[in-house]
Amino acid sequence: MNPREFAVAYRRLAGNALLVLSVPVMIWFVVRTVSAMGAGWSEAGHTLLSVEMLWLPALTFFWWAGHCARAGQVTACLPGLSLGKALSLCFAGSAVANSLPLGGALSFGVSAAMIKSWGFSARAMTSYFTLNQIYTVLLRVLFGALSLAWFMTYGPGAQIGSAPVWVSVGTAALLVVICVLLARGQAAAWAGRRLGALLTALREDMGTALRRAWVQLVLSGLVYMVLLGVLLHLCLLGLGVNQPFVLILAVVGIERMVTTVPLTPGGAGAAELTIFTCLTAAGVDPAKALAGALLYRFFTFLLEIPVGAAVIVGWRVRHHFTAPVTSATA
Repeated sequence: MNPREFAVAYRRLAGNALLVLSVPVMIWFVVRTVSAMGAGWSEAGHTLLSVEMLWLPALTFFWWAGHCARAGQVTACLPGLSLGKALSLCFAGSAVANSLPLGGALSFGVSAAMIKSWGFSARAMTSYFTLNQIYTVLLRVLFGALSLAWFMTYGPGAQIGSAPVWVSVGTAALLVVICVLLARGQAAAWAGRRLGALLTALREDMGTALRRAWVQLVLSGLVYMVLLGVLLHLCLLGLGVNQPFVLILAVVGIERMVTTVPLTPGGAGAAELTIFTCLTAAGVDPAKALAGALLYRFFTFLLEIPVGAAVIVGWRVRHHFTAPVTSATA
């Protein structure tokens, strides 16, 4: 191994080690921060166990409805995919991303294998990943920036000052400009002229998908965000906490923005801490705020691991005993 290859391998190993170490560091940071803000973990546990079982069917329903909305975004980005297979992609990807360091990157491999086994071409798969990721990041950051702006202007964070609000509004405005440019094809055409026929083909595929189902794409993403807000709202109601829904929706938007680039599996630690901090800033009792964050993350993080694992096992079994299908995107 020459010095250049050694340096590349060393940097890769160091980066992977830092990501793996980020998990215990994040856990330590969350534990210390929550304790410093007056929330006892044992008290939060007792509060969590006080939730009546009658709440669980409603929580499960809205968790499932949220994934159906998320699957609608997937089918909009990959024409020809059924809703059932889109749900399988959502659960399988979440299971890998939530359970392993570097899980976000590894989930792409699992999703790619599933899509390929269903007969989609490599070009269609690349177009799907590109469009889905661009839209997901834009939605999370834009929705989160607007949520933060509202939270700090009209919500309990208003006393923090106006500078972060203007930063959030500026970020949202920039993202709107980017969306307009992408919709008009100018940015994609610029990239296509410089990177060749591959990006030109991808631009055509993504443009076709957007023209065909842009309403579905936008609405499914927004409905998913709203249903996450409903889920967190019900989690808090089950704990006896009643806050305005618009406040809860803003908390979800901020949490989604913070975990856009997860440094830990599924954003573990950062998501819970964000929800807990926002809720306590709104005057929620620290123990109930922590219990609400944990209950919400049970559905949006922990529950997705066994469900997604079961989906992956079922797909592997079916794929093993069935012949390859004809390409759906010839």
